[in-house]
This record gives sequence, C-alpha cells and structure tokens, in this order.
Amino acid sequence: MPEIVLKKKEAISPNKIVLGAAGGKLDFSLMADITPVDENTSEAQLTFEGEFNAMMAMMIKGPISKFIETLSTNIPKAV
Repeated sequence: MPEIVLKKKEAISPNKIVLGAAGGKLDFSLMADITPVDENTSEAQLTFEGEFNAMMAMMIKGPISKFIETLSTNIPKAV
C-alpha cells in the first residue's frame, strides 16, 4: 500500500477539521467534527468519505479501518 500524504483542506476552529489526500490516485476526505463537552473536554466524530471502484474499495477497507481506529485511539494522547 502506498504512503498517503494528508493536507488540511478546511478548518473551522474549534469545531471542524477536514483532511484530504495531498495527491495521488486516492481522492478522499477525513472529517473531524468536534463538540465541546465541558471546559476541558471535547468529543470528536471522524467521518471518512471517498469514492472508489469495487476492487480498490476491497483493497483499502482494512488499512483505512485500522488507520481510523489508531487515530481515534491516539487523539487523546496527542492533545
């Protein structure tokens, strides 16, 4: 699987961040909708959007799912 470089496509601080592929053949968006819970806590919902042919979808489903799981697990450690 090739390396995919992400770039920030949109940011509506502090509620939304949209990342997308910085080039290549995969066109997708990863959106994070951030909702404040209290003064020191927020919740984030990650949404992956992309259109792929059936063969490509089968190939990337596992790695993308693992990436989103890893990202959601590590977000609290990063902030």
